Amino acid sequence: MQVIPTANPDQLTLFQRGTIDAVWTVEPWVSRLELEAGGKSFVEERDAITTILVSRAKFLKEHRQLAKKLAQAHAELTAWIDAHPTEAQKLVRDELVAEMKHDISADLISHAWRRLRFTSEISLEPFDQFMAAAQQAGFLREKIDLKHFVEVP
Repeated sequence: MQVIPTANPDQLTLFQRGTIDAVWTVEPWVSRLELEAGGKSFVEERDAITTILVSRAKFLKEHRQLAKKLAQAHAELTAWIDAHPTEAQKLVRDELVAEMKHDISADLISHAWRRLRFTSEISLEPFDQFMAAAQQAGFLREKIDLKHFVEVP
């Protein structure tokens, strides 16, 4: 096996052409591979971290109150998404269509949504798991100490 870093939008075409045989990716790309290319999911990482709220250390030090407000707004938005999945899916679909410049079906978003878990909670454990998987796949040579990169409340 050879691991090749590939941009998410390119995975579908490469998979359909037979250029690549497998993909380690996130939603909605997993659902696109399944629904549009006949792919089968054989490993699901239900707690994989795909999107996180980050800031520069200097910003956090100089503007801690503003960073807290941003984190609170993120938590409120996350709670809203959980409470309003249908409306949130429509907003996500609209944004993806605008970014990708082509239609994304509501069925694709709904299919992907079942695998997503939205939370504003964070700990180091999922990052460590992700790093171990990245090392095993050959993306990282050595373990990186993340305790200085993640501030857990």
